[in-house]
Amino acid sequence: MFVAMLFSACTKEPDTGVVLHECAAMPSPRASSTCFVVDGQAYVFAGRDAEGHSLNDLWRYTPATDEWTNLGETPLSIRVNPTSCVVNDKVYIGLGFSGTYSQDSSYLQDWWEYTPATQEWRQLADYPNSYTDRATSFVGSGELYVGFGFCWNYRRDFFRYDIASDRWDSIDVNVSFHGYPTRSFGGTGCTCQGRHFMGTGYYGESLNWWGELVEGTHWEKRAAVPGRTRTIAATAATKDYIYLSAGMHYGGVNTTGEVLRDIRRYDPQTDSWSLVALLPEGMMNHVSFAIGKRVFIGLGETEEWQLSDKLYYFEE
Repeated sequence: MFVAMLFSACTKEPDTGVVLHECAAMPSPRASSTCFVVDGQAYVFAGRDAEGHSLNDLWRYTPATDEWTNLGETPLSIRVNPTSCVVNDKVYIGLGFSGTYSQDSSYLQDWWEYTPATQEWRQLADYPNSYTDRATSFVGSGELYVGFGFCWNYRRDFFRYDIASDRWDSIDVNVSFHGYPTRSFGGTGCTCQGRHFMGTGYYGESLNWWGELVEGTHWEKRAAVPGRTRTIAATAATKDYIYLSAGMHYGGVNTTGEVLRDIRRYDPQTDSWSLVALLPEGMMNHVSFAIGKRVFIGLGETEEWQLSDKLYYFEE
């Protein structure tokens, strides 16, 4: 069955009408990166290479020509699991991890503004605490929301960043409802239809919770992600939907992990999930982004913990 799912150009499984297409391979495969889209082009920043070395370089992918361009090293230090988001063609990026888990200084707090049109970088106010490994971010109206990072332990801290004043403020988000972890790590989320959604992750074992940050003040529980629980998955949003892909299912210290292949679509209007397609192989610590009605998924690691240079897309 697995052999039948391998392909060189495209695959169609399950029978939903969605066809996966393979893009040009990335010349510098990596895992645990961050990605963002500006002016119809995607960018991949940092992560770690096949030898486990952390990176600080930036690559651009142009869908119109199916080409990768190396933009070189950035002013930011090397790191894995950074965070990024885009407002008005400016990128807000930073945080992540570099070093050893036993040192607070390994959890990076620097925050930057990047303008792709001019290739300019500007350092901004540091993030307020060191829980910055794989933090989740959302874009609001003139502000950003960042939180749920890791530093020695799991936290549910969330902060609002005001772009105009370059200021961070703590916000108290109530996560006490049944079925929602008070803290977690390795979750994923994004903004769709002006609403902020987040879920999955890890807290003792992988999770399937899904919630919405309402009015920037509290979380409300939404329909759980179907299928296996998961962590280190990825999300991307089009105009109407959120697409959650793959990740690792992990049942706890006495179990082994399973790398997942499914792509699931979340409809914010109906609070419902549907299965879209299966990737040709399992994927975790990968990236996902949307450009128009195309959703791209790739890089990261496979079932054998090998880095992948593959990038796939499908039309919504």
